[in-house]
Amino acid sequence: MSLRGVSVAPTGLGEPGWRLGPRGSLRSPLATVGRPSRATADANVCPTTVGRISSSLSVSPSRWTRRLDAIIILLGSSSLLCLVPLAIYFLYLASLNSRTPPTLVPGPWDFGAVLLGLSGFLLLAGPLFLSLVLSRMREHVFGNWAALKAVDWREARAWSLMAAGYLILMAVAISVLLRNRRRVTAVYNVSAAGVEPALTGVLDELGYPWRRAGGKVEVGVKKVVDVSGDVAGSFPNPATTVRVDQFQSTGHATLRWGGDWEGVRRDVEAVLPGALMPHAGGRNPIAGWLYTAAVAILVVMLLWTAVLIYIAATPAPI
Repeated sequence: MSLRGVSVAPTGLGEPGWRLGPRGSLRSPLATVGRPSRATADANVCPTTVGRISSSLSVSPSRWTRRLDAIIILLGSSSLLCLVPLAIYFLYLASLNSRTPPTLVPGPWDFGAVLLGLSGFLLLAGPLFLSLVLSRMREHVFGNWAALKAVDWREARAWSLMAAGYLILMAVAISVLLRNRRRVTAVYNVSAAGVEPALTGVLDELGYPWRRAGGKVEVGVKKVVDVSGDVAGSFPNPATTVRVDQFQSTGHATLRWGGDWEGVRRDVEAVLPGALMPHAGGRNPIAGWLYTAAVAILVVMLLWTAVLIYIAATPAPI
């Protein structure tokens, strides 16, 4: 028997398996009954539980804080990009609906203001949609992360093509809409029912022959000195058409020109604001609503900007 060995040969005590304990003491095998060994305890631990514990211990609170700060900064920047141009557009509309006499705005300028108000949404919605589509493509085409890393250049090329297609589509759509709006004149802060009588009064004043046909006003492109005759029987050709769209609840109207409209429109719009003066309704109630909405958005965005500055300036805990 070796005193320095771990195991002890059967002794005269009559029970094999006696072991040498700490400091040279003998330990009976009965002392270990019901006490599992360390190897057995480690084998009984669920691997999933071990993974969860290790992952929870590996993520420090500072990492979670930095991740949360990044999410807040991303959401805040997106909100600023989307809502600040919209608030400025609301202020512009509030100004137009507070002016006297009524204001005439060419169609391209009016549509351009709408685009500027929605520019944040257009800049974010498209890339967000492309990201969602691309993530689905990765899932169905590449299958897993290893395959994706092997063909990452294909993903970059697909993203570039999709982004270029989106920009081209947006440019074409905006160009077509701007071209179509060239024939439109927007009239703000006016009694919509008084726009057509004022228009026909201006045509009489300028000496253009006109008649009503099919819900539109047809206007001869050449002035005549005496229009008291039978205009319906001897109406000149070519002619300009004007359709008046009325929006009584918002104090707004649009003039949609057709035919050979360039010369007639220029002459009419030079005189029409003064003719619409008796039909101005003062301060439009919708101007107050737009002003309130714009100020509320700007105040919220100002507070949100202060929060973003505080988050960016505060160092993350170590």
